[in-house]
Amino acid sequence: MKHIAMFSGGIGSWAAAHRARERNPGEVIVLLFADTLIEDEDLYRFLIETAAQGAGVDAAELAAEALRLPGLARMDDRKAALAALARRSMERIPSLVWISEGRSPWDVFRDTRFIGNSRVDKCSQLLKRELLDGWRDTHLDPADTTVYVGIDWTEAHRFERLKVRFRGRWHVEAPMCEAPYQTKRDMLLAAQALGIRQPRLYALGFSHNNCGGFCIKAGHAHFANLLRTMPDRYAFHEQQEEALRGSLGDVAILNDRSGGGPRRPISLRAFRERVESGGSYDLFDYGGCGCFAGEDGTTRTGSDDAA
Repeated sequence: MKHIAMFSGGIGSWAAAHRARERNPGEVIVLLFADTLIEDEDLYRFLIETAAQGAGVDAAELAAEALRLPGLARMDDRKAALAALARRSMERIPSLVWISEGRSPWDVFRDTRFIGNSRVDKCSQLLKRELLDGWRDTHLDPADTTVYVGIDWTEAHRFERLKVRFRGRWHVEAPMCEAPYQTKRDMLLAAQALGIRQPRLYALGFSHNNCGGFCIKAGHAHFANLLRTMPDRYAFHEQQEEALRGSLGDVAILNDRSGGGPRRPISLRAFRERVESGGSYDLFDYGGCGCFAGEDGTTRTGSDDAA
């Protein structure tokens, strides 16, 4: 039996892989990671550290290298550095499979001439779901493979949707939907007990550790937090959106319902200006990442990608 853990870099996917390892002593649990190329540098550190810890190897210098990756503004350099880091990490940790479609979400938006939003997630479809599905179909046989996902008991509905998407072809399990039940804090403490530092985005107030704090399914409160904690990163995404709006028109990631009336787009630039001027926004609209489980891209709930 082959054991494949869909690894997003979030604490939920780590906990699922760790529990799968505990329940299958002596078996190799392969971590399958789909890279969007805009992940937080500390996610790559967490990925390498946890994969190395599970495999019993030392990859400290690779984890340190992850923290020195070029920023989003140097995307060509970043892509080259990530490709090299992925190759060396897989050589050092054979149980890690690190794949990438080759494009970032903004590359996808430009190519499809469509900016993703909470209802339509071309980035998730192309850079996660279809990429991961293709890798499994090419390299694995459903007859002797168990797939593990990081969905936990608080979001069991996402697991049910995922099973429908897999259409019974693959045997899929969600270990964190089973007893003993753990909160996200429990999972973070379990990783800490093994000497693994938690991903920094959690400490910065983000509900998930995916796409470097950026997410097309996120809401006002999430983007306000991104602006507050990582203004340079917010500025990058604002610039990318503005460039596309120049050719696509009045479209945006976020929507606005202030003042009543129908929902209408609000650009990241307009949202930033509202926040900086002390204007009101939805303080409780965090949205969430659910790109691996979502079949039709309509997910707007969830706290951590299960991929």
